[in-house]
Amino acid sequence: MEYDLKAIQRRRKVLELTQHQLARAAEVSQSLIAKIENGSLNDVSHSVAVRILGTLAKLEHKEEKKAKDVMIKEIVTANPNEFVRDKIKTMKEKSISQLPVISKENVVGTISESNILDNLSKVNSKTKVSEIMAEAPPQVPGDTPISILAGLLRTNDCVLVTKKGNLVGIITKTDLLP
Repeated sequence: MEYDLKAIQRRRKVLELTQHQLARAAEVSQSLIAKIENGSLNDVSHSVAVRILGTLAKLEHKEEKKAKDVMIKEIVTANPNEFVRDKIKTMKEKSISQLPVISKENVVGTISESNILDNLSKVNSKTKVSEIMAEAPPQVPGDTPISILAGLLRTNDCVLVTKKGNLVGIITKTDLLP
């Protein structure tokens, strides 16, 4: 696996860190950082590269808001055996655009305005959520940076926040808007 070692110096400078500060944070020597940055050491072990680049990533995201800072804690869910019409009524009443579908405490899918519209010809008084639900949305821990969430929300209606396997929050595109 190849790593972008040439970016270390640029990323370090953006963070306004000295080589010594980065070395201390990554638990490597300052001379190792200097050798990597000046190009005299191109063959760095996998574990050292991961340690340095991982430290930079953590420092870059340190000030960034996290999922737990923007998530909605009051989660309205659906069960696969419930009727779509009932869930549409709930969505309208609560002004929400999607619901995680939960079965036996596990997220098994999602029902959203989009997939209801995509299946409008199938929806009648007896249509069950399981018949039109989409696949389960991505699930992330509470300390996930919002830059990661933004990427996930480009292709998903929502992102679920979990803690020790339990659903604790939901994030939609609107929740990330300033």
